[in-house]
Amino acid sequence: MADKYLQIAYKMESDLRRMRADGINKLPTEESFCEKYSCSRQTIRAALNVLVEKGLIIKKRGSGSYIADDSTKLHNTIVFITSDRFEYVKPEFISGLKSSLKENRFELVCYGTDCSFAKERKALEEAMGLSPAAILIEPSSNIIPNPNIALIEDIRHKGIPVVYLYSSYKETKDCLCIEEDDYQGAIKLVSHLKEKGHKKTCCIFRCDDSRGLARYKGYIEACKEFGISFDEHNAFFITSRDRNKIVKGDNEILHTFINEIDPDCTAVICHNDEIAYRLIQLLERIGISVPKDLAVVSFENSYYSSGPANITSLGHSEKELVNKTTEAVISAIEHKSYSPEPIKWKLHVRNSG
Repeated sequence: MADKYLQIAYKMESDLRRMRADGINKLPTEESFCEKYSCSRQTIRAALNVLVEKGLIIKKRGSGSYIADDSTKLHNTIVFITSDRFEYVKPEFISGLKSSLKENRFELVCYGTDCSFAKERKALEEAMGLSPAAILIEPSSNIIPNPNIALIEDIRHKGIPVVYLYSSYKETKDCLCIEEDDYQGAIKLVSHLKEKGHKKTCCIFRCDDSRGLARYKGYIEACKEFGISFDEHNAFFITSRDRNKIVKGDNEILHTFINEIDPDCTAVICHNDEIAYRLIQLLERIGISVPKDLAVVSFENSYYSSGPANITSLGHSEKELVNKTTEAVISAIEHKSYSPEPIKWKLHVRNSG
């Protein structure tokens, strides 16, 4: 764990940024900082010395401390570590988030992990080299133990806020998380299939991701609610490693799924559009018509869904996601309370089901 004065020094940088925006140059007294951060004057002086060494403030004998004229040295980088490749995370979201943060005088830097803990660790280490104002993380797999938790906790102890997108690593408590209502999303998809006349369905969900488990739970409850036949043998589970194989064109896993489900299933709910897209490609190659023989629906409403595959998919307001993410990040930087409601899904009906 970092020394307390270093944690406080990092938090003080948020104070400096806010003061600069408000046109205030003189820092509060040492006594005020002692009260705010519940620490000794010695700790506050050590923290202020860190800011002096960084060139962020100057001390004037008998007058106090002031923000240095070169405010560009204030940390204004937000790092976004996403589990997917950049082209799959909606380009509109990345672009919108960059614009929204820029309006608030922050710059966004992105790293992709391809659901790899090793790549996530490398991204975290590189992010630290940027001395970011905050780090936004989309977890790779948040059900299985993550070897990077100690590093993330060390980052937080240094005073750098960590905000999660979609799901969080449960070991890191008290972090803001922008969530989607995955449970209700699955219910919405099952309801849609019920209206289309489907009486027996199957599903493919990730089992190493809490989002996949929430979707599966909603799927089970919806089948019960709408009188759709449920059979656990028609529930197929994959991991992030399986997902990477599928994305790279390995059809063995999807072949296994097709061979194992009951032949009288008429619809499948996929974990996301990427899986749905690869499944549709395989089904067409082996002579199974979509949606005539098997309807395919999914989550995320990504560019895969609006392309040639025309996938019926759940999506959400890009503007709402950008706004909530921006608000969460800035609230974390400024140590403000923020508890956003889960983002609701909207169904986009297309040709696949």
